[in-house]
Amino acid sequence: MQRPFYLMAKPSAAHCNMCCEYCFYSGTNHSNSIRMSDQVLEKYIKDYISSNPQRQISFIWQGGEPTLCGLDFFKKAVALEQKYANGKKIYNSLQTNGLLINQEWCDFFKEHDFLVGISIDGPQEIHDKRRKDHHGKGTFSQVINSINRLIQTEVEFNTLTVINKANIHKGADVYAFLKEIGSKQMQFIPLTGVEETITSADYGRFMIDIFNSWYPQDIGKIFIQHIEQWFMAYANISPTLCIFRPYCGDQLIIEQNGDIFSCDHFVDQEHRLGNIREEPLLSLINKLPQVQFGLSKAALPACCRTCSFLKYCNGGCPKHRITNENGEKVNQFCDAYKQALTYMLPYFAKIYQNLAAK
Repeated sequence: MQRPFYLMAKPSAAHCNMCCEYCFYSGTNHSNSIRMSDQVLEKYIKDYISSNPQRQISFIWQGGEPTLCGLDFFKKAVALEQKYANGKKIYNSLQTNGLLINQEWCDFFKEHDFLVGISIDGPQEIHDKRRKDHHGKGTFSQVINSINRLIQTEVEFNTLTVINKANIHKGADVYAFLKEIGSKQMQFIPLTGVEETITSADYGRFMIDIFNSWYPQDIGKIFIQHIEQWFMAYANISPTLCIFRPYCGDQLIIEQNGDIFSCDHFVDQEHRLGNIREEPLLSLINKLPQVQFGLSKAALPACCRTCSFLKYCNGGCPKHRITNENGEKVNQFCDAYKQALTYMLPYFAKIYQNLAAK
């Protein structure tokens, strides 16, 4: 039986109208075209719906910057989803830098129940240090204007914040700011793979600062992705976020030209599975290299397998694994997870007890 899977789309490839210094995806363009062709778009939507055994299908649109494809592109995408839905429930989410979100976009998102993710790194003095346009100008004001339009139009949105050297020691300030602008769902992603990579100790302290800002009065009101996933593990509920699950390989990428890759963090020739214009989608996602890719996440050293925190991280994302002083491949944020969880677990016990008493 075919297992459920997710196929996130990069319809604009790595093309973007911003020039963020820390972007891990900026060097992965496979085409000069700024958007996915109509042929690839229809093939993607039709095959993704028909090949997936789930009755609820989630279309996730990322980039680069997906709004560069234009609103007409997404109107066509929604029409194709409806055409091929075959009784299945369709959901859409889109991750954007927010620069192009005008009222017309907001009305479209509202009409079709899009969940919109907005990238913002904190208050203006933090955000504008790294998130600049191609002229080197900060983008904070444009992003805030877009968030306000989303709120006024009653479009559901969340925020994605990259933890970097500009905000790593300002967790409480960042949380207060995101709360003030109306974010009810927050994602905090640690910066890796560049010179500005943050330390594990600083990341752990940042997450504790976020937790301390959230715990006193925002439980059940504001949702923080990593804290939510860790609490699920505490309650013996399987995490849904791929980096914290025992296995992966079921969250793939389709690029602008129809190429299928193993994962958002592995868009390279080694992890290219093929192209949907040349092979059936099911054949691509079930290839032996992809099966092995998913299973390899569980290949952990003894220090991980015997760790009391294993169920909370399951080794984390394979992309973030490094060789430690003992020659073992461990997650570069292992110490951060231990630091944060050691602090949070007693509070998790209180939350769990309160929920059980209701």
